[in-house]
Parts: sequence; C-alpha cells; structure tokens
Amino acid sequence: MEFNATFLVSVVSFLAFVAVMNKIFYTPLTKVVNEREEILAGNYNEAKKFNDDAEEILRDRDVKLADADDKSRRIIADRMEQSNAQTKVLTSQASLKSAEEIKDRKSALAEEKIAAQKELDSKIVGLAETISSKVLGFDVKIDDMTQLNGIKL
Repeated sequence: MEFNATFLVSVVSFLAFVAVMNKIFYTPLTKVVNEREEILAGNYNEAKKFNDDAEEILRDRDVKLADADDKSRRIIADRMEQSNAQTKVLTSQASLKSAEEIKDRKSALAEEKIAAQKELDSKIVGLAETISSKVLGFDVKIDDMTQLNGIKL
C-alpha cells in the first residue's frame, strides 16, 4: 500500500467533511433529538402525574360515595325506626280510643235497653190489665210487675 499525496488529500477531505457534517448536520440533529427526548420525558412525567391525580380523585370519589351510601342507609334506618315507633303510638292511641268508644256505645246501648225494658214493662202491665179485664169481665189493677213475674207471656 502506498501512502502518497492523494491519500493525504483524501484523509484531509474526509476529516473536513466529518467536521462540516458534524457542525452542520450532526450537532443540530443531536440537539433536536435531545430536545425531543426532554419533551417526551416531560410529557411522560406530566401524563404520569395526571394519571396519579386521576387515580387519587377516583379513590376519593369512591370513598365519598361509600360514605354517602352509609349516611343514606343510616338516615333511612332512622326514619324507618321513627316511622315504626310513630305507627305503634298511633295504633295504640287508636286502639284505646276505639275501646273507649265501644265501652261508651255499650253503656249507651245498655241504658237504651233498660229504658226500652221499662217502657215494655209498663205496656205489658197495661196489656195484662186489658186482657184480664176482658177475659174476667171486671177491671183488674196490677200495681207491680212483680205480680206478673209468675205469669209467662
């Protein structure tokens, strides 16, 4: 192999070409690639942060929903207890009131029965006197219902 001026010119021109390419092409390209990597890393970190924030918000939402569900169940249970207690009170009051009304009606009916019995007794005495006077032919006066107690009508 021969090392002559052509070889030297080729080496120098290659080195000049590499230096020019490095200055014009490789350095800006490397700079663009590095900036792109920085932007991608920044975007990745930002996306990861947003994802972590979203997961935290979802966990917080789930906790709040569970708390709200528990609260609503407790409120419903309390309202049901109050409703049942109020229903028992109203039912017992209605039972007492109806029992009292029944008692009052029974006593009123008993009084009406006694009044009707007295009226019937007086009519029976009058009828007995009328029948006895027609059958016997003379006027019989019955003073008391006790005299009619032995007679079955």
